[in-house]
Amino acid sequence: MLRRYKAIAVFTTAMILLIAFSSIVKSWLMQKNWVLEGNNIFDWLHDLGRYLMATIEANQKQSTLLLWLFPVLFTALLLTVVNIVTIALFILLRRWGSIRFLHRKNEMRKKVQASIIEYLYGDSESALEQMKQLKKQMLIEEIISLRKQITGSQTENLQQLFYQLGLDTFVVQKIKSARWFNKVLYIDAAQWMQVYASFELIQPYQYAGNPHLRNVAQMACVNLDTGQAFAFLNILDQSLPIWHQILLHKTMVRSSLPLPDFYSFLQSENASVIVFALNMIRLFSQKGSKDEIIRLVTHHDPVVRRNALRVVRDLNIYEAIPVVKQNFLGETLRVQVGMIQALSLDKPQETFEFYRNIWLDTPRRLQAEILKHVSPGLQAMLLKDMERVQIEQKQN
Repeated sequence: MLRRYKAIAVFTTAMILLIAFSSIVKSWLMQKNWVLEGNNIFDWLHDLGRYLMATIEANQKQSTLLLWLFPVLFTALLLTVVNIVTIALFILLRRWGSIRFLHRKNEMRKKVQASIIEYLYGDSESALEQMKQLKKQMLIEEIISLRKQITGSQTENLQQLFYQLGLDTFVVQKIKSARWFNKVLYIDAAQWMQVYASFELIQPYQYAGNPHLRNVAQMACVNLDTGQAFAFLNILDQSLPIWHQILLHKTMVRSSLPLPDFYSFLQSENASVIVFALNMIRLFSQKGSKDEIIRLVTHHDPVVRRNALRVVRDLNIYEAIPVVKQNFLGETLRVQVGMIQALSLDKPQETFEFYRNIWLDTPRRLQAEILKHVSPGLQAMLLKDMERVQIEQKQN
């Protein structure tokens, strides 16, 4: 309702201004002598408007409404032309400015890159003095970009360069004051250059509403915190995207962080956190409470159930087999495929008896999935039994 009133107020104000300006234009058209007389463009507009007004006045009886509206229409036309010219000039100037800015930025980037290469493989002292004169944000961007691409002893040299230039202090200051899209850059720099002084500043951003800022802050806290690296998962409300889960895993491996107890996150109400914990348990073959994994086989979220079944299969949790069999027929097809793979842990004869008992109640599509995912021996047993059943049905 408030927006509607604002729109009405803006429209009314615009109409009043248009009418007021049109009255000024009308008085200008009616004058023979005026301030800017002698300018070709203004003279042409004045003569054109004055001629049209005279034509309308000569036919006033037939064109009374047009006589009243003409100044408004003529003014609107003038304003439209002025707006088009202004916008065109603005676009051209902005485009010209952007090209010049990109050109200067590329030149500066080349200087920074050349200085870094000189520092790593040439005269480090002169390169260091030269870099002190360059823009710090550009230095950080190029150092971090190079750090992500190299390994070995040069990574230590890059980190040493980072601290010699005082960029660690600069990063801490910018994390406090920069806008969010620049904060992302500085938080990323803090994690790659191990700026531990920034940890307390970054922590609150782990729960920020902005997903870009939140994700990079979580990555940084995992990298900088040698204690409870994944503590943010305990109170995380937002979804944890798959790509971010992969990056968290890579960060943990790259930094050789101590393996946290991922079983502690299986009680979370956030399904994406549970999925991440299950994936980490499976990838690192982490041992823990089997009952927690078995409980998740019947979780309300099918994605959690599928990942729990992968853990059952990879960690050989035989105790989950009865639960899998009990819930098999009521599951979705994708979860049933995971169940079929988990049932490979069971003895072939017992698995055969299970499939045999449910075969008639199983849709054809699921029957095909069973035959596709079971072992060749069990597949042969099932096909043979199917032939026997078909023969018996024909005889009856």
